[in-house]
Amino acid sequence: MANLSARDAWLATQNHDGSPHLVPIWFVATRADSMWIATGRHSTKVTNIAKNSGVSIGVPAEGDRNGDAVAIGTATLHDGAPTDVLEMFGAKYQWYPGLGPDPDVGELIFIKITPHRWMMGSSTPNE
Repeated sequence: MANLSARDAWLATQNHDGSPHLVPIWFVATRADSMWIATGRHSTKVTNIAKNSGVSIGVPAEGDRNGDAVAIGTATLHDGAPTDVLEMFGAKYQWYPGLGPDPDVGELIFIKITPHRWMMGSSTPNE
C-alpha cells in the first residue's frame, strides 16, 4: 500500500478550462480509504473541487518498498473534520487546524478524499 505517513503529497484537480492544477499538500489518512486536507476556503483547489470532485493524489515512496503511489478518487468539501483527523494533523505537523482562521490562508475548509483506485509505482529511482 502507499506510504500514508509521507509528509507531503501532490493534489491534482481540474481548472475551469480543463487544464490540470497540481499543488503540494499536507494530508492525513485515517485509513487507505480516507484522506483529509485542510486548506483555505477560497483556494483554487476548493473552487475546482466544487465544480468537479474527481481528484488524484501523488504520494512519494519516502522509503516505502512499494514505491510511489497515486490515488484516484472523489473529493468532498466539509466545514469541519472529525476530532481524530484534527489530532492526526497535530501529531504529524504540529498544527491543529480549525482553531479560528489560519494566519497563512484565512478561513479553513476540509477536503475528504475517498480513493477509488490506487496505482503503485516503482521504488527504483528514475535515471
